[in-house]
Amino acid sequence: MLKIFPLLLIPALALPGPAFSGQKRVSKDTRWLCYYGGDRRVLEVPGLDLLILESEAIGDLSPEDRKGRLCVAYMSIGEAEANRWYWPDIKDKPWVLDPNPDWPDSRRVDVRSGEWQDLLVEMIAPTMIEAGYDGFILDNVDNGEILLEMDADLFKGADDATVSLIERLRRTFPEAVIIANNGLGIVPRVADQVDAMMYEGTVHTWKARPDGSYSYGEVSPKIRNWLRPRLLRIKNAGVPILALEYLEPGDDETYRKVWEAVVKAGNSPYLSVRDLDVFPGSDKLPPLPEEEEE
Repeated sequence: MLKIFPLLLIPALALPGPAFSGQKRVSKDTRWLCYYGGDRRVLEVPGLDLLILESEAIGDLSPEDRKGRLCVAYMSIGEAEANRWYWPDIKDKPWVLDPNPDWPDSRRVDVRSGEWQDLLVEMIAPTMIEAGYDGFILDNVDNGEILLEMDADLFKGADDATVSLIERLRRTFPEAVIIANNGLGIVPRVADQVDAMMYEGTVHTWKARPDGSYSYGEVSPKIRNWLRPRLLRIKNAGVPILALEYLEPGDDETYRKVWEAVVKAGNSPYLSVRDLDVFPGSDKLPPLPEEEEE
């Protein structure tokens, strides 16, 4: 785990080099995985172009670890988790809001807070670059939209603040890979700032139960029909879609069908369990399907 000392607050400076060219480093053909555990054997999974990792669990990466692949670190811009190194310093801030009902240890954050944005850009993001990661997966990009749905007057401008934050990250880290997770209404506004969008559950997903447990199942036809034009709008803006699907471990037949459905839709698939704590070739996930020859 990365060891950070919050008292050493040194503002981040923009990386040297030209501004972001807009050239995407991710495509619909990118082979990728998303893993938030701490088993470094994930770095040995073959046939990948991109690894989305939890940097505090995996630790520093060397060029030998990356093996020429893109490696990006998890960073939530819309929620703060109680297990993060910075939590004791922010837990009583007025901009830290109610817990996410699906993830009780994660609290929603008012992204309009300049203090929160400074923490992300000036402290959290630089540690990831310094640890050898190529950029960031920005989780909870849709938080501003969720806050507006909760109370449009109270959280007015939360969507604009999210856009401004992503633009600021791009200005500060012009050479970084930046991937937005979810945020159907935000991503079209930052299409020239991000390399890709990851979207969870285009075909198959997990569903919470009232007792706190969860199950896996197909995304309903109604939701898929609602989702399809919104994802198409993002792809038409030049942003590739990384489709993260969730399914029951060991269900190889569903795995194959979901993988094929995502590819048919023109997106790049990855399939895992809800907690993203296993990786291909482990006891719960099969190896990635072989690439089809054109």
